[in-house]
Amino acid sequence: IRGVVDSEDLPLNISREQLQHDRLLKVIKKNLIRKSIELITEIVENEEDYKKFYEQFSKNLKLGIHEDSKNREKLSELLRYNTSKTGDDLISLKEYVERMKEGQKEIFYITGENKASVANSPFIEGLKKRGYEVLYMVDPIDEYVIQQLKEYDGKKLRNCTKEGLELEDDDEEKKKREEQKVAFEGTCKFIKEVLGDKIEKCSLGTRLSSSPCALVTSEFGWSANM
Repeated sequence: IRGVVDSEDLPLNISREQLQHDRLLKVIKKNLIRKSIELITEIVENEEDYKKFYEQFSKNLKLGIHEDSKNREKLSELLRYNTSKTGDDLISLKEYVERMKEGQKEIFYITGENKASVANSPFIEGLKKRGYEVLYMVDPIDEYVIQQLKEYDGKKLRNCTKEGLELEDDDEEKKKREEQKVAFEGTCKFIKEVLGDKIEKCSLGTRLSSSPCALVTSEFGWSANM
């Protein structure tokens, strides 16, 4: 965005360094950002126009979420992502929440190099099998966005490649899982002994359906993509 700001109140008899910290400049900056977000929000109303805009400036919006804590909530409304159910179409976080399964408490997402790799990732097998929708975050800057955008509309954003992913099961499934944990306790212990310090632990999970295993990172560590 380029333009000229006309102001009668800027003090001109001080150095440029001092002027940069002037209160009036901060007010001008705040109003410019507010007006810019309003204009972008107007573009959102036309889906085709916003699609073109988003292709060009999505990285700038995401950088804004990373750097501007005051406007983070407003900027999050402008984000668009492919998901495991949308094909080539992009949806907003608001649309994702509206489509969430009954009883779903978290927003599931996965980061990766491209859409093809995340779509075929073993990390989301269990989620897709259960009918959950997963956001595909394939822009490198998304990793930094998620570090700041911990939740949306009261729903925590959950990385499918990290520890802590718990899927809701009925009583029968829970009973079956407990039996499996007991049955495979020796196997998990053996795998840990063989791999030693290369892994922190070995355990049964619910995120896989057809793949035999997956390396999961700790909840507060690097993601698999990083």
